[in-house]
Amino acid sequence: MAGDTTLGENYAFAGVYHVFDQHSDSAVPRVQFAHDDRHLLACCSLDGTISVCRLAPGPPAVLRVLRGHGAGVADVAWSLANDVLVSASLDATLRLWAPADGRCIRRVADPDGAALLCCAFQPLNNNLT
Repeated sequence: MAGDTTLGENYAFAGVYHVFDQHSDSAVPRVQFAHDDRHLLACCSLDGTISVCRLAPGPPAVLRVLRGHGAGVADVAWSLANDVLVSASLDATLRLWAPADGRCIRRVADPDGAALLCCAFQPLNNNLT
């Protein structure tokens, strides 16, 4: 606590925006900035969606909401060029997305039907996840 301020005054984030309102009923387990772009953000939600957000210029905004998973999305990752997103879901699928238009490029089901909890692109070869 600084000086004679209250707890509420110490945690009053003036000028801070909240870009997760579309996920108000579900947890957001992962937030991921795009590579070399501090203004582009993806967040996945246990409501089964992924939000692609622009943080600047101007007030932050949701560019698009990616829908298609049948259960919560546990993880999301950007490709090196930021032209593809990969997502892992509790519905036992991994999906590749085109964030520019929101299209699902590919759906890969887990052969055992197990929930997928994490995902990543291979750093030197974005053809591997």
